[in-house]
Amino acid sequence: MHRLAIVTVLFSAVLFSLALPNELFLLGNPILGLIALIPLYLVLADAKSGRDAARLGAVFGATSTLLSNYWLMFFEDYSVWTIGGTTIGYTAYNYLLGGFLWFALTQRRELRPVAFALTWTLYEYLKSVGFLGYPWGLAAYPLNSLLPAIQLVDVTGVWGLTFIVVLINASVADLVHRSHATIRSRESGSPRLRTVAFAVILAVAALFYGYVRLNADIPVRARVSTILVQQNADSWSTRDVAGPLLIAQNATTAALQRASDPVDLIVWSETALRYLFVDSRGWYATNPPAQPFLEFLETLPAPLLTGAPFLDGATGNYHNAALLIAPDSRVLGWYGKRQLVPFAESIPFWDVPAVRSLFERVVGIGGIWSPGPRHTVFPVETANGTVVIGTPICFEDAFARVTARFVLEGADLIVNLTNNSWSRTNSAQIQHFVAARFRSIEVRRTLIRSTNSGYTVHIDPWGRVVESIPMFETGSLAITVPVYAPDRHTVYLAYGDYLPFAALALLIVLALAHPSRVLIPRRRSPRRE
Repeated sequence: MHRLAIVTVLFSAVLFSLALPNELFLLGNPILGLIALIPLYLVLADAKSGRDAARLGAVFGATSTLLSNYWLMFFEDYSVWTIGGTTIGYTAYNYLLGGFLWFALTQRRELRPVAFALTWTLYEYLKSVGFLGYPWGLAAYPLNSLLPAIQLVDVTGVWGLTFIVVLINASVADLVHRSHATIRSRESGSPRLRTVAFAVILAVAALFYGYVRLNADIPVRARVSTILVQQNADSWSTRDVAGPLLIAQNATTAALQRASDPVDLIVWSETALRYLFVDSRGWYATNPPAQPFLEFLETLPAPLLTGAPFLDGATGNYHNAALLIAPDSRVLGWYGKRQLVPFAESIPFWDVPAVRSLFERVVGIGGIWSPGPRHTVFPVETANGTVVIGTPICFEDAFARVTARFVLEGADLIVNLTNNSWSRTNSAQIQHFVAARFRSIEVRRTLIRSTNSGYTVHIDPWGRVVESIPMFETGSLAITVPVYAPDRHTVYLAYGDYLPFAALALLIVLALAHPSRVLIPRRRSPRRE
């Protein structure tokens, strides 16, 4: 690989990282998102072999992962594993991606940008699902603040927007890459312009659809008067467990005093309760000393939905859970987080003594959570009747099918409980919010997020921020949340992730149409047509 090629790929990785939410551009930069992959395309188009392209892909993956996920280094005792493991993993993923993108660029001239975009879309889907799923840093995310542009995700999921963004990058790059060759050879300009025109047509169609959807009403069937609490406390401290609990209680009391309507639901963040609630009632009866938690519960006019550890007595499994607790201290229901953070909350083969010993002694992980048995939804009584809520926990609201499953189980309202305080950065919390923003549009439901340090927010079914609390501040919201009742399921909710599978089918067709390019990769000179 030439040094210039490596520098160009590094430049592309920097642009891509700046396009995503970061400390400089907190919501990301859509302009950079539409051009960030151009340098990468140009370099891969000139790669002499699939192996060279794979190496360049690895450079891009390592750099962009480190720059956009640097906040993983603040994961306290596990930081070397979180940032190190993620970087190594995505370096390997992007090594494979680089080779497949090179194959896409061996297609006919007019098909190359489309094949490139299809390959990227399929890659982002594969990295976002399963045990190792991590739907961060998607190409669609830089456009999150352009509301007309993102409405199409209720039809295609985020994958449709990713395809359009990457296609625009690839079409412009292909036009630049071959413009000098066209002048020399006097070949027709129509093949290379066709893909640019196709990208423009798709973008205009997406914007038109977005403006129509933004002006379309969705019936409101109920309203939920809700308290959202952001305690902004160090939830990992073992020296003062009662202190953060008292902060949450005081913030709740202040919000109740401000509420203009009778309150139906109070929401705290993930693991706001540090100890098992049912099994530690003695502690909660005396702590915090200023106002014991059980006494505090008796003062509430509505159930408390809070994050807490939970021991399932039927199975003996421990769960990172959401508990709905009545003012009389009864647990009305619980949901155990199902999409666990790999190698932090869940470790394969944990029951094997050698594996457990390795993680306990070397990594420092002393225990893991078990995935919850089902997508439990909670009925909440309001003045307008019963409203059913679904409660994705922490980064579960970044997974499209997790949120969709709650709605398919009957959820009218999505309530996310999160704790990102360990990240210490605004950009980490906004990256999480951006992913969640797409969920509200995909299912056309209100999404509210109650977090420890941010971003606590009310998002409507069009992805608009209605109310929020500044990050890394203690505060609370007393809000009345509309519960929308769409006439029918969105296309995405009904049919799921059909687009990545369509991309896979099209790529297989291309591979079968040119089997020699797959089975016997040929080295290409930089100027080969």
